[in-house]
Amino acid sequence: MTAASEPAAPAAPALVPPRARNVLLGLAALGALAFLYGIVAGDAVRAWQALLVNFLFFGGLAQAGVVLSCILQVTSARWGRPLKRVAEATAAFLPAAFGLLLVLLAGTAAWAPWVHEPVEAKTPWLNVPFFVLRELLAFLVLGGFSLRYVYRSLRPDIGMLDESGERAATGLSARLIRGWQGLDSERATGQRRQTRWAAAVLIAYGWVFTLIAFDFVMALDPHWFSTLLGGYYFIGNLLIGLAFLAGLAAAGRRWLGIAGYVGRHQLHDLGKLLFGFCILWAYLFWSQYLVIWYGDLAEETEFVYHRMHGAWEPVAWAVLAMTFVGPFVVLLSRAVKTWAPGLTTVAAVVFTGMWLERFLLVAPSLWHGEGVPLGLLEVLVTAGVASLFVVCYTTFLDRFPTLPVSDPRLAPAETEH
Repeated sequence: MTAASEPAAPAAPALVPPRARNVLLGLAALGALAFLYGIVAGDAVRAWQALLVNFLFFGGLAQAGVVLSCILQVTSARWGRPLKRVAEATAAFLPAAFGLLLVLLAGTAAWAPWVHEPVEAKTPWLNVPFFVLRELLAFLVLGGFSLRYVYRSLRPDIGMLDESGERAATGLSARLIRGWQGLDSERATGQRRQTRWAAAVLIAYGWVFTLIAFDFVMALDPHWFSTLLGGYYFIGNLLIGLAFLAGLAAAGRRWLGIAGYVGRHQLHDLGKLLFGFCILWAYLFWSQYLVIWYGDLAEETEFVYHRMHGAWEPVAWAVLAMTFVGPFVVLLSRAVKTWAPGLTTVAAVVFTGMWLERFLLVAPSLWHGEGVPLGLLEVLVTAGVASLFVVCYTTFLDRFPTLPVSDPRLAPAETEH
């Protein structure tokens, strides 16, 4: 530990200034008030579906960042080492996502159509007690694995900086390095245990997010079913996380203090991954669509037809253009992938397109009115959840090292190929 006589390094300025942070917290409170107003005096269906869409999107983003960090760990990827902490910091939103889940579970009868219109063949699966129990269990298992992985990732970095006197560990950081055994021992132990927990997270992720797809998307239309939906959903969730990571790495390198470690090579690799996942997402969508179209069964085609005709048709085409067609054409260029403003723009478009995709999966099953329910209520709820995510994310990066400084694979951008 640091000797008492050694002065601590001055604290770095907060990523979000206090005034901006207060604005974000105000937006989060305003989003909560808008949701409550929708429940009590407005349109309850729209309020619940807005909360559900943003739980799926931002809760999924919180998990996707951890999964991307786990992938970098198990593949021993040198190029992505500087991005590992920036990715896994999304875990800071997991407790808030759990709170949103509790609200949704408490109001299951208000938004789940199968509660009031049960399908006899599916009642052993779609009943409120079993639904609540499995969602809580699934979230706690995957969330617990994820937080344990993040702890194993943080511990050697916090301990190394504390041991060297560069950044004294206080508060939560000090508790995370309790029982510190010395840098050499902790570094080796940390790498082994990170890899083990990363494998556990990746296995649990596929299972849990398949369950989420079935319970929070497919069950909204109890007569529709698709065995491919789980894979399509969790790959789409990784696309959300990758778009977030690529945009943040391209636009926020200096803001995060990682500019010396993230250069053109890393941006190029992120651009290639974003390009590949856009194609994979489109491939899984086409695989599902083609089978439904050829089968031409009423219980299967209705789900797709409803979303591709009428008021929802422009939304469907916007999703396709923003998450596949546009990125596919633009990211064919190496110059765009290595140019920070270009990669930032593409990533932002994909990120927004995937929010619309989650909205398109959920809202048509619940909304039976005219037009598309995108108005002030949806904007306020989305802004509130997004603001809360930003507060959680930046608080994590303010409190803990932004770079995995103890990782033997970490190297400056100039020497990383």
